[in-house]
Amino acid sequence: MTAKETPENSPIEIDETLPEVVKGFLRKGYQLEDIFLNARGRWTHQGDPFENQKIIALFNRSVSRTAGGTWVLEVPPYTYPIRVEDTGFFVEQVDLSVTPAQVYLSDETREDFDLSTLRYEPEGRLYCTVKGGEFRARFKKPAYYAISECFVERGDAIWAEVDGQEIRLL
Repeated sequence: MTAKETPENSPIEIDETLPEVVKGFLRKGYQLEDIFLNARGRWTHQGDPFENQKIIALFNRSVSRTAGGTWVLEVPPYTYPIRVEDTGFFVEQVDLSVTPAQVYLSDETREDFDLSTLRYEPEGRLYCTVKGGEFRARFKKPAYYAISECFVERGDAIWAEVDGQEIRLL
């Protein structure tokens, strides 16, 4: 942790579920270096993009959330608070050739795809629920295009059909 003092009049709300060492650091008025995961799944440090693919992969595998709701990187024995613009998980690929269909996530895990959790949001964003329903994951472009092959227009609605199930998206 690199220490930067915060202005005296800037109250900081500290997540009590963070590790004691982090809470103590913040209570002393210091700020952590800014590590940020943007809405497209890109990592930055103090506004500069990470370029080292091994660090990016480590960060993607290490994303978690405290019971208090703070996004963190967990690289045992360390826990480091981060900022997340949208969500901490991304769908990188979809495999529709198997039953049940599979989603490949940014943390290098694979899960059964639960169509009932698929959601379309403004600006063309698609999400599904992952990690036992605990988190939502945003579809990156390749996965978005793959799943869009399952979209069917009926009347004025768009439906997704996967593994014999269907859900209305729009």
